[in-house]
Amino acid sequence: MVDDKAAQLQSEIVRLARALNREPVQVGVIRKDDDVNIFIDAEGKYHYSYWERGREHFDRVGDMDDVLYWFAQGITADIGSGYSARHSDENQNYRRVMWARQYEVLSQLNPQWAKRCVRELADKLRGWGFDKDVELLPDIPERNITHPPDPR
Repeated sequence: MVDDKAAQLQSEIVRLARALNREPVQVGVIRKDDDVNIFIDAEGKYHYSYWERGREHFDRVGDMDDVLYWFAQGITADIGSGYSARHSDENQNYRRVMWARQYEVLSQLNPQWAKRCVRELADKLRGWGFDKDVELLPDIPERNITHPPDPR
């Protein structure tokens, strides 16, 4: 059963990677040198982890949609950052441009993921005491709703 889930997850990772013009991650292969890992454990739980310098930096556990979101969110953050570096001028806050582009690309993949990303970024900014920076996020209702931290 885990093999069927892994095959389905790999198929979705490949689809997203193609849509984002990136290399797919190989599901189930654990790399420990500055790499993202996506796998399903023996209990059937989905993991999205990152290793840096031989140590696990984080391991997020959720369902398939969560893992696909985390995969896409990471790539779109990179896309937004690169876009902002090329298209921001000195009168613009680069983060506004970056987050707008990330939202745009995520919306094309899954509108719910785009809203989730804005909500999570707003919650993080508020949690770090950067309430004013929330206004730099795309102007959608999710940026103005506070949520308790996700235990995952």
